[in-house]
Amino acid sequence: MDIQHQFPTVHWIWRGGISFVYEVHPLIVVKVPKSGEFEREQLHKEVEIYRIFSQNRPCPSIVQCFLFSDNGIFLEYMRGTTPIDSKQAWPLIALIDMSLSSRIQKNHIRDQETMVVTQVEKLEPLPLRKEWMNDLAEAVAFLESLNLAHGDLRPENILLDRNRLKLSDFDCTAQIGTNYEACMAPYGRILNSNETDQGECGTFGFLSPRTEQFALGSLFYFINYGFEVYGNRCLTEDPYEHGPKVVDLLQNMEFPKLDGNPLIDNIIDKCWHNKYVTVSQLAAHTKTLLNERTDAAGMTTPIESSSLVWWRVVMGRVIHGLWYGLGNSWTSVLRSTNGEVTITERAKDDNSDDVDKNLGEEFLYKKGVCIDLERRGLLRLLCSGEPEQIGFTFDWYRHSL
Repeated sequence: MDIQHQFPTVHWIWRGGISFVYEVHPLIVVKVPKSGEFEREQLHKEVEIYRIFSQNRPCPSIVQCFLFSDNGIFLEYMRGTTPIDSKQAWPLIALIDMSLSSRIQKNHIRDQETMVVTQVEKLEPLPLRKEWMNDLAEAVAFLESLNLAHGDLRPENILLDRNRLKLSDFDCTAQIGTNYEACMAPYGRILNSNETDQGECGTFGFLSPRTEQFALGSLFYFINYGFEVYGNRCLTEDPYEHGPKVVDLLQNMEFPKLDGNPLIDNIIDKCWHNKYVTVSQLAAHTKTLLNERTDAAGMTTPIESSSLVWWRVVMGRVIHGLWYGLGNSWTSVLRSTNGEVTITERAKDDNSDDVDKNLGEEFLYKKGVCIDLERRGLLRLLCSGEPEQIGFTFDWYRHSL
């Protein structure tokens, strides 16, 4: 049977470096490996990271996984920009700007010969930039709490759903202390002769709070200046030599001038100079940015303490405690009968996958959709060949007007 007749809701929407991504539901995608041994190995690495995530409370700034297996990973669909018409249903959502990279770069005007950014037409609103900084820091701090480092922090691996930012792509994620191999300048930096305690000179060293906060500093720069580090300067006569020159400058701890928001610039500078002992310490610092008020001129001042702020904090903690407290006693669980997914209740004494705990009925419904698709052989079919070979055409703009 033709795969698109057997699975009419499945559409091929992305070709990545090591995987293909298919939409399987308006809110769910599945990531399957390409056919090579290396590609399958990388996906298996990511599966193991999601297995670790499943044993812990979810981080809201990390792309959520509903189900994983050796043949694929079912993930939340990060759609990018806001709906064209918020009153319409999901098919009218424009599928553009899924990554932070494309979102920022759409505002670039470049010199076509040198590819230098000559103008940034606009920056994202300052409050949103601060939220993005804090979301990123909290996501990486979550990894750190599991003794993990992302290992490939760059704009292409940060996805957007409307204005909400989440970290993705964990195939390079490894334990802190592992050799740092994946990320290049300006998000990775080669060690110089004064940093032998961080690894061998001329290498990227080992994964640590140093490597993660450096990448975050360059991401924060990208978000707040609208271009990559040295992306607005022609450093060499030959455009192809620009990248190696950036590598040399960063190795020598030579950074572009910071002349934007002083509070944000302070964080960027501290990230680049390894001033935070842990990423959690950095996340605590970025969180203070959310407690500032921005005036009409773009200046920020701390928001005064108030009974309203106090009340929100207290109620937030109460609700958080009730949510997890109740979740530890009872949690919804999917049961499949004759192919139909139902939701029942079970007590905490029942041995259950940690991924199901405290996630609510919406998560469990989506997981049920994924379980049903896997049971019907979808992953086996998707892994059987290239998308074109098994009957798919590229369908990225399927939901666009």
